[in-house]
Amino acid sequence: MSWRRSADEPRRTPWRWLRVRVPATAMVVFAVSLAVAAILAYELLLQDGRSDTEVVLAREHERFERSIAALLLEARDDEPTADDRAVLEEAVRRYLQLNPSTPSYWTIVTFDDGLRLAASNGPPELEPLFAARTLPSGALNTREVIDTGTPAGEILTSSAPIILGDEPLATLQIVAPMAPVRAEAREAAYLVAAAAGASLLVGGVLLAATLWRALAPLGDLAATARSTELRRLDARVEEPDSGDEVALLASEFNGMLERLAAATRQQQEFLASVGHELRTPITIARGNLELLTTVDRDDPAAVAETVAIVHDELGRMGRLVEDLMTFARVRTPDFIRPRELDLVSWFEELELKLQSTPIGRQVRIVPPPPVNLHADPDRLTQAVLNLTTNAAVHNHADTPIRIRAVLDAQHQQLLLVVEDEGSGIDPGILDEVFAPFVRAGDARDSTGLGLAVVHAVVTAHGGRIDVRSEPTGTVVTMTLPCSGTSDDPGASTDTAVLRVAELTAGSPPAQLPATAQVASRRHDRQNRS
Repeated sequence: MSWRRSADEPRRTPWRWLRVRVPATAMVVFAVSLAVAAILAYELLLQDGRSDTEVVLAREHERFERSIAALLLEARDDEPTADDRAVLEEAVRRYLQLNPSTPSYWTIVTFDDGLRLAASNGPPELEPLFAARTLPSGALNTREVIDTGTPAGEILTSSAPIILGDEPLATLQIVAPMAPVRAEAREAAYLVAAAAGASLLVGGVLLAATLWRALAPLGDLAATARSTELRRLDARVEEPDSGDEVALLASEFNGMLERLAAATRQQQEFLASVGHELRTPITIARGNLELLTTVDRDDPAAVAETVAIVHDELGRMGRLVEDLMTFARVRTPDFIRPRELDLVSWFEELELKLQSTPIGRQVRIVPPPPVNLHADPDRLTQAVLNLTTNAAVHNHADTPIRIRAVLDAQHQQLLLVVEDEGSGIDPGILDEVFAPFVRAGDARDSTGLGLAVVHAVVTAHGGRIDVRSEPTGTVVTMTLPCSGTSDDPGASTDTAVLRVAELTAGSPPAQLPATAQVASRRHDRQNRS
């Protein structure tokens, strides 16, 4: 697969490429998300560090309270005559000597006369502030964070008064620098950010590689679409085995090309057939019109014969054009205009129309069951007339033709049956009988579109059409949906049962020969394509 731009392909900015834009957008989103996560991790670690420091200060305060009472008794025993101030100072010195501080916190006792005693090993960053007497102590009985305004940064301090004999003699201060806590949280956040950055880089590379490979068929698809013309529809896109949406798109694109190729072939064949069908009558009419210039104008019989031939050929072209216009409207939304149809009244009108045609005396209409049907009466009439005309044209004169209707109430279907007692249809064309310009014989009055129009009418009504042909006759059955009720339910049901049984006794449409069923299904596929 090559992503090189062909000479006729428009130039595109790399940023507009999907395989670049999607990974870049994803990496930006991931980077922002990871940055927010790193900041949140830093704040959480800082809060966790402060909580740990507060626990250390609380424990040191409790330990001082427990120890100072015993130390005061020892100091009083050693110096019975000393005052409370001196006893407290001695007890504090012993406590600080026994409990040295750590770099994480510092214990300081400040007496009212200004004397300050501090444990050893305190935080080194706070020693300059202690020496300069600028170390903030905060409010009594309060634990708070104070910014020193120096390189030492913020401190967490807890102060409480030391009362002896109901008199406050000193202040206990336990202080911890926050700079180490912040440094530890910052270092952990840096590690999180570094790991997130590495993950982002690896993930971005993998995502870009995956998208590059996954979107590769789209390049083939674009190239194929760019090079496809109606004259050449044999190009196909390679279908990946990934089973994802891109593979589905490639498969559907190939299917679309196949349908276009089939439709183009069908259109070309259709146009060729139209040209062939029109060429013959035009040639005959032109030859006879030229013959008029050579015949004796005083011979009325010769002129009348020539005019009759031209008139006949023009009539044939008119019928062909009318069928072509009907066939062209098959896929338009208003091809059929269904309405509530009373079957009995429609059969009566159909009988009147048939009586006015040359084949009316050949056709016998069996009274139908009294049911209602939601259909287009004009299109149904056209379909039935096409079938009767087809039967009359392709058989001997006076061949009996019968039209009947069978109600299948159980399946809510109406079966319109047109049958004749002719010589049947050639089995070699039975599977193509519904295709345009397929003739069952060499009759000149046939346009080859009659059965195609019938099939289109039945399909537009949501029905199906089946044909059974034998040397003793042909039966064409149009099955239409019928949900209407009859005027006389009892009579209608009896008639329906009787006539369905009668039709079954012959060879029902549901069990027609395979060639007839193939014909219907094949023509369905041609219409859908």
